[in-house]
Amino acid sequence: MGTDTGEPNEFRDSPSRGRWAIAEPPATLREKVHLGFLTARGWGLFAAGAIALLGAFLLGRRELMAVSLFLLVTPLLAAFLLRFGNPALTVTRTFNPPQATTDSSVRVRLHITHRGRSGASIPLSDTLPEDFGKGPEFNYPSRTAAQGAGGSGSWYEYRLRPATRGIYAIGPVRAQVADVFGLAARPAALDAPSALIALPVCEALEPTGIPGEHGSHGQAASNRRLTPDSFEVMTREYRPGDTVRRIHWPATARRGSLMVRQEDYRATPRAVIMLDRSRAAFLSQGAGSEPSLQIPQFTSAPKDSSRRFEWALHAALGVGAYLAQTGFGIDLIDHRGEGVNDVSASGTEEAGELFAGPHATARMQQALAALALEDSAVQRHETARSTLAAALKERMRERGDRLVLILGEPTPEQADDWLEVVGARSKVTVLCVANREAHLFPIISRFRQAGWSAVAVNPKTTLTEAWAGLWHQS
Repeated sequence: MGTDTGEPNEFRDSPSRGRWAIAEPPATLREKVHLGFLTARGWGLFAAGAIALLGAFLLGRRELMAVSLFLLVTPLLAAFLLRFGNPALTVTRTFNPPQATTDSSVRVRLHITHRGRSGASIPLSDTLPEDFGKGPEFNYPSRTAAQGAGGSGSWYEYRLRPATRGIYAIGPVRAQVADVFGLAARPAALDAPSALIALPVCEALEPTGIPGEHGSHGQAASNRRLTPDSFEVMTREYRPGDTVRRIHWPATARRGSLMVRQEDYRATPRAVIMLDRSRAAFLSQGAGSEPSLQIPQFTSAPKDSSRRFEWALHAALGVGAYLAQTGFGIDLIDHRGEGVNDVSASGTEEAGELFAGPHATARMQQALAALALEDSAVQRHETARSTLAAALKERMRERGDRLVLILGEPTPEQADDWLEVVGARSKVTVLCVANREAHLFPIISRFRQAGWSAVAVNPKTTLTEAWAGLWHQS
């Protein structure tokens, strides 16, 4: 087998992953109490001992009594010792690539080693979520499995293809542990589950510019830098009191007069992307309700999503990646003004930082991987609106900052709330996702009358088409 470049996913030993951490692998009742069960060979030996004991009692033969006691005690002793014993197998699970995407497969590699002498063949099976079906089964040691260095342990491989994004619990490897004589056996979990993060796919947008920021030649008019918080060096003539250290010698040579540096600090402009994740906006109830999708949350209960929310999330990722490439620092928040890193189980450690730089897209993919609709607990409307208004006021401080609203199917009253919360801003982009976008035309008209770029889409619309519709409004 080829060499795997993925690193071991030792999930239970990683303190930096406390967001997903699990103390012990889930176990059945038999595993928790470590009860030993006799095998067919053990029960046969026990039955032979019982028959021999009956014969010794009837025939009055002491030597037969000793044989019967040996036959009875041996399987029971094997089960008793198995109850206190630990499996001599160690499992290391790796993923290649370390994180999967919903449009590709991932290779799972198991390295199984043993302590002490290798006994009989042990049947093993890896535990998979229901989405993947029954887990693979194999034997250890196996002649078909690739042997590790020096013949210590074996490698096993199989492939998985996640159907949806989320955090999947892969494992544990389960074994039917038996004693050396095969008289007793019990099920055992050899390791803890490993977290496989399935990332959403990022749809690349064509470099057509940003809605609302086009000059006379169709290019963006804002002055942005590709490196965050950079300094722009300008020069001016020397004035009395200027320090000699600020003299710009190349400009002095060109101008023939003393020139000094004047550093103009340019902060990275910010793009706030607000992704509405309220259940009412994306998961209608009652008549005409839409089916919900389940987003895995590792060992916790899965959370709800919908086709429309999946489109909104992919739009947030695609637009965020595009704006990050053009020099913006991306601030991803939800409809309550909370950062996506704080509410998503797959949020990155840099919770308070903007998504900026060359790794912005990868960080956004991970933060959005396990994001789902809000829980059933509903905050009061007035409190939620004031919280969001305060969050937007805190986050958007510069004139060059932009706001992107990705909404579900707002009512006219909710549209007025958004207009009131956001206020008079010229650089606002709105994407509304509905099953039938014709229902949203009055809402879109209200947003456009306020000077915003707005468009209505359905889950079958591509993000490129939606972005082109926004761009043509500029």
